[in-house]
Amino acid sequence: MIGKQIKGTGFRGCLNYVLGKKDAALIGGTMCGQTPEELAAEFAIARQLRPNLKVAVFHATLSVASTEKLEDSEENDQRWLAIAANYMKAMEFDNNQYAVVKHSDTEHDHIHIVASRICLDGGVVDDSWDYYKSQETIRQLERNYSLETVTPSWETDKRAQTTGEHRQLKSKGNKSVRVQLQDLIDEVSQNHPSMPEFVERLQQQGVEVQVGLTRTGFSKGISYNLDEVALSGTQLGKAYTFSGLQKHRGVSYDKGRDNALIEALMQPQNLAIAPSEAEENELESSQSELVARAPATANELELSQSELAATAPTTPATANKLELQLSILPEPNEIQWQKVRSHLAVEYSLPLELLNLLHSHSWLYAGSEKAVFTGRTLDGEARFAFVLDERGNFTTTHPLSSEAAFWVATTGEIERAVIACNPIEALSILLIEQENSQDNSATAPATIYLGIERASQLPRQFLQELDSVIIAIAEDYRLARNASELLPNAELVNPQSSWNDIWIQLIEQEQQTHKQNNQQYKQRIQDIELD
Repeated sequence: MIGKQIKGTGFRGCLNYVLGKKDAALIGGTMCGQTPEELAAEFAIARQLRPNLKVAVFHATLSVASTEKLEDSEENDQRWLAIAANYMKAMEFDNNQYAVVKHSDTEHDHIHIVASRICLDGGVVDDSWDYYKSQETIRQLERNYSLETVTPSWETDKRAQTTGEHRQLKSKGNKSVRVQLQDLIDEVSQNHPSMPEFVERLQQQGVEVQVGLTRTGFSKGISYNLDEVALSGTQLGKAYTFSGLQKHRGVSYDKGRDNALIEALMQPQNLAIAPSEAEENELESSQSELVARAPATANELELSQSELAATAPTTPATANKLELQLSILPEPNEIQWQKVRSHLAVEYSLPLELLNLLHSHSWLYAGSEKAVFTGRTLDGEARFAFVLDERGNFTTTHPLSSEAAFWVATTGEIERAVIACNPIEALSILLIEQENSQDNSATAPATIYLGIERASQLPRQFLQELDSVIIAIAEDYRLARNASELLPNAELVNPQSSWNDIWIQLIEQEQQTHKQNNQQYKQRIQDIELD
């Protein structure tokens, strides 16, 4: 079974679409209406519970192959209703309005579920990691209803053999180098070795392994060379990247314990390739490991100094590079920092703790009277700057190269990325998701939040290895489209207003609720005194 989900802002447009299709049939749900007008009116009633929530629409599509459609139409509808009910309960929509519409206009039997994220008790269903939850739910439904399992591309940990590789194996009985490497890696990782043990075992099998380490000691990726054919972990499959080996093959890794041993194994006496070739392989290596794990909110301010040190480079490779870097970044003006900080806090509702943290690492500072956000590579090297003026307009300095962006990340092994169109938007999404996680007692996977000016700044190799990538670019259709073309498997979320507006509305709503609670408390005290 294949499932997709998107979020939106308008119920009427979504309902017009799903009910306006030829042969569309409303087969059930939790609502009374039968037409788009009646259903939209019902959704509007619950929406009054959260009038400031912009993205209130949840739209899911579930489909099966035509061969799995039940012949009896009534029985088929009842099965779909049961599947929809189980899906919505697992997605935590068991106290929400939703309608189930069946379509018969394609070869695949499928349903559309249009639901409100607003619960009938006034709560809101958390959507910060519904991509994972949906896939887990679909896998369980496939088992419960004996449906064919369809594994999405982002869950595939081993790249399948190509047609040419199949032909080679069939005609000559020879496995391609890629398949040989996959088999060898599977074999040497069976008993969950440490990373140095894993590398050494492959070297003993005639495989040359190159692990790319940043200046701060974090791994950028891994590549393999067998019979003079070099392949990166990404080319073998997600399970063969540096992070994939840990997640899917059980290879253990500890930076403090393993890096010195790995570097020793990379010495010339252990490598059969020349240093220049090793450097070339390193450039081809997948950037599957994020070198910086910076705290994102005030709740994460206790990050250790060793982790913080990994978020910024120590010394540049050459003095010329340092001079060039300084020439493209506006000169800091510490005298103006307090003014700039106050402006960001007041106008954009960004917490002072977060602003101070960014400033302490030079990712945000005052240039003249303007806010300057640095665009950095994944290993922390500053390449250009976003400059925000007092009217809310961003300009950028010319970057030294692509694949640099403003970014922050929550702690942990990065599994997810959210892409926005500038630093303010990236920070706003981070704060919204942190707030939703606290309200719903949910823990989101470690996430990197990026702000970009153009799609070429995206670290594509790194993003392609993550479990989930969300393009959340508001009010810039062209940039969102360009990013989608580079990352075709990414989920596209496009709200009608900016994410910062949504964040400000959320803060204002909380302040209003707090004010009302205080008034109710004072009234209760007065009632007690009167008694």
